[in-house]
Amino acid sequence: MNMLNAKASSTDSLQVWLSRLHNIFIPLAILVGAVAGILVVKFNQPVTILLTLAGLVVFAISIYSMEFGLLVLTFITYTRFSDVVVQYHNAPSVAKPFLVLLILAILLRWVIYLEAPRAWLVPALLLGIYGLAGFASIVYSPVPDRVWGGITDFVKDAVIAVVVVILLQSKLSFRRVLWTLIIAGIFMGSLSVFQYFTKTYDNEYGGFAVTGLHQIVGENDEYRVGGPLEDPNFFAQIMVVLIPISLERFFHAKRTRMRFLALMGAVLSLLCVLLSYSRGGFLALVVTMAVYFYFYPPKRTQLPLLIVAMLVLIPLAPPRYFDRISTLTEFIRPKTTLRSNELSFQGRLSENLAAWEMIKSKPLFGVGLRSYNYLFPTYSKSLGLALVATEREAHNLYLEITAETGIIGLATFSLLIFVSIRTLLAARRKFLWENLQEYAQMTTGFMAGYIGYLVAATFIHGAYPRYLYFLVGVALSLKQLAQNEASKNANNA
Repeated sequence: MNMLNAKASSTDSLQVWLSRLHNIFIPLAILVGAVAGILVVKFNQPVTILLTLAGLVVFAISIYSMEFGLLVLTFITYTRFSDVVVQYHNAPSVAKPFLVLLILAILLRWVIYLEAPRAWLVPALLLGIYGLAGFASIVYSPVPDRVWGGITDFVKDAVIAVVVVILLQSKLSFRRVLWTLIIAGIFMGSLSVFQYFTKTYDNEYGGFAVTGLHQIVGENDEYRVGGPLEDPNFFAQIMVVLIPISLERFFHAKRTRMRFLALMGAVLSLLCVLLSYSRGGFLALVVTMAVYFYFYPPKRTQLPLLIVAMLVLIPLAPPRYFDRISTLTEFIRPKTTLRSNELSFQGRLSENLAAWEMIKSKPLFGVGLRSYNYLFPTYSKSLGLALVATEREAHNLYLEITAETGIIGLATFSLLIFVSIRTLLAARRKFLWENLQEYAQMTTGFMAGYIGYLVAATFIHGAYPRYLYFLVGVALSLKQLAQNEASKNANNA
């Protein structure tokens, strides 16, 4: 009887959706046609026209289904779609106007349907406190313009996080966000893996698969995939997140075709981590899998699948991959000196020590948001560690935050991360309490990937912070989401 009721409810929802779509089709068609005509006559820019029309359609649909807008935001954020079309196709920014339209849609639904945004105040407060620490760092910065630029970018990313919290209010939306992330991983992973094995490195596939020749071990160079981020280490960081999410869906999704899709996402994401040659990505992957299997140890029926997967994927690892990973043993060898034979280790050592000198010089508020790379030559010269006194990044997110925004900045950032992880654990417990096992499993997969991202941040700086704040938004939304589902269960009881 419950199954019949569920099917009936699903059918009713579909009919309501089709009815709403039919009501807006005619005015939407008129609007799209008019805008298309104006753009073609005035600008004659096909890419701009396509993106504008797509944005109008998405905006119109989002007024009726905010979940649709959330899924689009998820995809364009994780694939870096907006930056790619700007950089490689000379098109206008997609993310900024889309975010404005999405906020407008939220306000319109508030006015029309009386659906007031919920559960956004605490996340906004946490993000605001950290933002204030960044703003306070302007006191000591020799380049205040960089601080203002950093604050502006932070506000944009923080708004994305808050919008995600507002829109992610149901378990079905959470499920679909995870599937959208998996699809984004398949999209990026397919291009990068195909590019690597076909050796078509000169083809950047529209800007979504950028590969460069980098030093691997000693004087040996190899191509390392960078996806739409252009940097292999950052690409490995975001793909590590998708591995436990995909793996969890492969183990627990009910439909065979969905499990196959999840397996594809896991394999392609893992291959991208391997093909990136990222040592930080490798360590993050180890921690990620340890976290996931701590909560869900592999069953006897799953162990053979994992063994077979390892036997198949290991031969696909790129040349000298394990040689590069073996260089990590330099950190556990007994030393009487801080020197290393690895050029990349030498560079990162100088960058980290320079960050430490900045922390000692301005411990409370730091040297200024986004001021590290500007000040690096000065501090590296005084230490005598850098061979070339050029602007360089910290290659450690936490040292970068402390150097630029001081102990105050690190404390507020740590609070944000602590609350987000605690929220994930609380949501998982709530789902288990409400007997929503599948959503507890999905929360665990996401949490493992999120922790993997934070581990990888130990080895790279915050060049692409939008990913972090998107993940923070998802994490901070889940406790309220779980409470919403508990309320529904109580009302249905």
